[in-house]
Amino acid sequence: MTDIVDTGDVALYTAYDNRYVRQEARFGVERRALEKIPVVDLTPCVEEGPLADRRAVAAQIRSACIDIGFFNLTGHGIPAAELAGVLRQGHAFFNQPLAEKMKVHAGKSPTNRGFMQTGGLNPDAASGKFPDVKERFFISREPLPGEEGNVGYNVGRSQWPDAAALPDFEPFMKRHMQSRVVLAQRLVRAFALSLDLPEDFFDEMYARPGGTLALNYYPAIEPSQLAQTQWSFSPHTDYGGITLLTQDNVGGLQARNAAGDWIDISPREDAFVINIGDMFAMWTNDLYASNLHRAMNMSGAARLSAAFFTSPGGATVIGCLPTCEGPGNPARYAPIRADDYNTALIRQSHATGRPGISTHTAKRLKAS
Repeated sequence: MTDIVDTGDVALYTAYDNRYVRQEARFGVERRALEKIPVVDLTPCVEEGPLADRRAVAAQIRSACIDIGFFNLTGHGIPAAELAGVLRQGHAFFNQPLAEKMKVHAGKSPTNRGFMQTGGLNPDAASGKFPDVKERFFISREPLPGEEGNVGYNVGRSQWPDAAALPDFEPFMKRHMQSRVVLAQRLVRAFALSLDLPEDFFDEMYARPGGTLALNYYPAIEPSQLAQTQWSFSPHTDYGGITLLTQDNVGGLQARNAAGDWIDISPREDAFVINIGDMFAMWTNDLYASNLHRAMNMSGAARLSAAFFTSPGGATVIGCLPTCEGPGNPARYAPIRADDYNTALIRQSHATGRPGISTHTAKRLKAS
């Protein structure tokens, strides 16, 4: 069971200091207060280069995940033109009339795949908190080879817009998500090395990963019209393992560094923004701490991002890794199934139009 705190409290941001203390005594590490997120070149892992080169990539990932939990990923093998295509297809969908988008409303799907307007699944029934100013479209990954007939909760169960209006949308997105699955599977091998584990440690857990692509559309905002606790996307941590984000050139995404300052995550057309979610925080006993981030579109133009949320297979039990606990450093979190953790937080987000935060993540983020 996952308990969730009031998202309005998080958005107001009076009780949270993102407890990224400079010195983490349990691990003997110091978190640097970065002014920009690092860049990691994954080429040696994509091209299966020498182990020494792959370990060098893993060391960079370890440093980034200790310091801030975010990095730009280059050398990932997916062409920049394809990433631009994701944004182009996303704009094509959101630029449709509302009546067309509502034909694939997430409320029509048993797995809540599809379009979600500002305010969540049912804005009229949402609580009194002000929702984030964004529209979203959720798509599940397709079945992997050999997976047909034994798929997860939402694998291959997406709704798709009318092919007559958007003929390229469905085939393009299906192909592209498969590329992101492969990339996530390569990334977790580098993460394993970064944690002094065998390179294949996460392979079985990510053989059939959870994979949801969220297209996020942020209309231009008039600041004077916002409530005190209202954002394009409220401060939150991600829930799963690793998020692979594509963002356009508008900007507005920020993360909090070890000094407690918000820093801009500037767009790069050739790179993914990678960040870790709560599951890696739990796996690593908070050595890699999932970090608060937020978005506010003050550009005067619409902004679009495409976040691919990955998590280990739903039956995976998330417990402290053997390299992240020991005498004087016991496991902080009780083991929990990946699906159970994800489901509780996703339901909160869909019901309120704002992200949920679990109580143990809130405890880590609260001022000490």
